[in-house]
Amino acid sequence: MNKLMIWATACMLPVLSNAQTSYTIKGQLPASHKAVKAVMSYPPDDKGGKYKSDTTLIKNGQFRFSGSIERPQLAELNLIVPRSEAKPDRQQSSDDGGNMKNVGLFYLDGDVNVTFDSEGMASYMGGGNEQKAWEYYGREVSKRSKDADKNTDGMAMLAGAVREVIHAYPDSYVAVDLLDIFTQAAINPDLVGPMYDGLSKRMQQSEKVLNWKPKLDKARIFVSGNMTAPEFTINDTEGKPVSLSAYRGNYVLVDFWASWCVPCRQENPNVLAAYEKYKDKNFKVLGVSLDTKKEAWLKAIKEDKLPWKQLCDFKADQGKATKAYEVSSIPSNVLIDPTGKIVGKDLRGGELHNRLAELIK
Repeated sequence: MNKLMIWATACMLPVLSNAQTSYTIKGQLPASHKAVKAVMSYPPDDKGGKYKSDTTLIKNGQFRFSGSIERPQLAELNLIVPRSEAKPDRQQSSDDGGNMKNVGLFYLDGDVNVTFDSEGMASYMGGGNEQKAWEYYGREVSKRSKDADKNTDGMAMLAGAVREVIHAYPDSYVAVDLLDIFTQAAINPDLVGPMYDGLSKRMQQSEKVLNWKPKLDKARIFVSGNMTAPEFTINDTEGKPVSLSAYRGNYVLVDFWASWCVPCRQENPNVLAAYEKYKDKNFKVLGVSLDTKKEAWLKAIKEDKLPWKQLCDFKADQGKATKAYEVSSIPSNVLIDPTGKIVGKDLRGGELHNRLAELIK
């Protein structure tokens, strides 16, 4: 999308134009506001380079930015208040959808009017389809946040909001940018696959998507049920070697975690709940730790009351199983069927329970 890309195929895939997107951002502040400058930062393209920053003076409570960009991008606008006038809480987040005081977030897409109230909270009017999609996402997040409790999986909540955006705005760069959140580390094909399928053909050919699409293709093959789980042998807590092949004939969840990994420790109760529900129905869990210190590893096992076999070779991300399964972040897991085929990967929260319910009758 940041350069002319011509696609000449038998099925005539859509051409992404190099046409520029023009924008005009007009800002309005109340007379009581002390800001003297506005700084707008945004990525100039999809190549991951340095953000561009534009600065303008605020005069009589008003400011303006205008220009063009290769495609609509998310911009962050910061109001600069003199240090002598700044209050300690000026940048604290609010309870309204995660908005911040003296900060605006919007897409550079057409004419957007940004109005700050006396507290420094921003509201928006105007903009094109991308800005509408972005505001739709904000409403989805706000709605889910209000319904959440302390046990709510934050990433699952975020994924739900992104799915809604893709459904409502499949031909938007907003959908592409939000989906990119779930492609930075190992891709969960059960999560990312349906999202990718929901994008328009044009967005499926965008530069960001084409960059990670090979990872999705590989991940889909990984959990297709046609790939045999790589074998490994690692010592358990007593120093005795345990092989994955010893679990053949069972559904087994190979659970990659570590004592120092906060999200792993938060996910452990969910894995434990799945274990208790299916342990008498041909289901096993095999823990593989990325710890390097035995004492911390054993202490975490005891604290989290994990009853299944635990393995560790104290090599962190260079361990045998970690490398064999290309684990790039934790928590991570692989679900293997009784024949030794991989049938699931990175199943967290309710996704783990849903997949087990499908497989184990």
